[in-house]
Amino acid sequence: MKPINEIVKKWFELNPHYASAMGLREYDFKVPSLSKRAVEELVDWCLEGAAKLKEWTPDDEELEVDKGEVVRQLEVEVLLEGEWRPWKHYPVAPSLASELLLTVLLSPASEDHKRAALASRLKALPKLFEESKELLERPKSLWVNLARAEIQGLKLLLLELGAPEEVKRSVEEYDKWLDGLEADEGYQPMGESLFSTLLRVRGIKASAEELEALGRKKAKEIVEELGEPPEGKEVSDLKGAYSEAVSKARAFVKERKLVPLAPDEDLEVIDTPAPLRPTIPYAAYDPPQPFSPYNVGYLLVTPGSAKKDYFDVLNTAVHETYPGHHAQLSFHLPSKYRYLASATDYVEGWAHYAEELMFEQGFEAHPRYAWQVKKDELWRWVRVYVDVGLSTGKMSFEEAVEELKNVAMLDESSAYSEALRYTLTPGYQLSYSYGKMRLKELRELYREYAGSSFSLYEFHATVLGYGALPVDVLSELLLSKF
Repeated sequence: MKPINEIVKKWFELNPHYASAMGLREYDFKVPSLSKRAVEELVDWCLEGAAKLKEWTPDDEELEVDKGEVVRQLEVEVLLEGEWRPWKHYPVAPSLASELLLTVLLSPASEDHKRAALASRLKALPKLFEESKELLERPKSLWVNLARAEIQGLKLLLLELGAPEEVKRSVEEYDKWLDGLEADEGYQPMGESLFSTLLRVRGIKASAEELEALGRKKAKEIVEELGEPPEGKEVSDLKGAYSEAVSKARAFVKERKLVPLAPDEDLEVIDTPAPLRPTIPYAAYDPPQPFSPYNVGYLLVTPGSAKKDYFDVLNTAVHETYPGHHAQLSFHLPSKYRYLASATDYVEGWAHYAEELMFEQGFEAHPRYAWQVKKDELWRWVRVYVDVGLSTGKMSFEEAVEELKNVAMLDESSAYSEALRYTLTPGYQLSYSYGKMRLKELRELYREYAGSSFSLYEFHATVLGYGALPVDVLSELLLSKF
């Protein structure tokens, strides 16, 4: 057995929720351990696995790329779970419990399989909640409050599923335990040194200081040119508006031959599941499970979302579906290991790039649409310096909310939900603007190398075909072909 096979198999065994999300149905009946010992053993194993892979010399180029990305994933896991250790301050059980159930519910598996898998995972939840308590050492108020909101959503999900009384009782007991916690104010930032290491391991070459300065500069420039919003078009049926926007975007992408679409791709627009709503104020995308025979993704639309303008909805649909995330993450890749790659600068950079691409190509002529694309660009540049500030601890949570309200023009509730998510995902939010910027630079380099034979469609097809590699890695591979 190749070392990469052995390590990936062990990774799935330790993280069955991740394996379920990849479409490996045999893992749907399993639940990870949340004991402190299990978490520490996971970190130790990641260190050993990364070291073992580094010693292995694959026999072809594709495997060499795959090896590098699996090593990267293991090293990121060590940084997050072994050095930052948010689980010391954030009650993780409600979020993980919801993920375990939703990955099965949103899978294209048969109803009989779902019923059996859900029963197995529900049965394991009381132990999961109980053993997770030993992880929490110095709870932080923001994260405890988030866990309270998540557990309310989980309760609704358990009611819908008709969960056994023992399971519902264990969740109620955990909820009471949360109420009795004495928490310190705020959240636990990663800190400057560890955050800089995280950026490097993820393949982002710019420093935190450079990114923060760039984010502030770009945001200031856009604020000065944005102006007042032209009159838009209010929508009453939000999910219906998203469905219409998705259809319009897909038709335009196919008509203009902008990016290739997988021949078997499919997309459904559904309500955001209740447990996810505290941190998804608008809409989000749940990608296809790559090892499932069904290549279907889901656009999750949060009921009561603050997005009520049609052109706001339209640009979000472009980002999340066509030619954004769904076109990207339903694309068939060169090897089974490549589906494990998840470089944030590529994943989010592509979807943000897709917004500007559609605007450039004349997707919608209404002036409110042009304003919305620019306003969403502003929001993503604000995210860059807010992400750096929250992750390093140089910006307070309250300051982050104010920046998102006053500069990015989010409403109070959405700004709070956004900032709360940022505290748990260091380095992720800056990936939108950074990745888009790097992809645009790569496009121009590719144009120079290709000369008169340059094709935008072929550029996009080549980029998508490599999978979710860091843009700098992608650039080296792409340009080496010339």
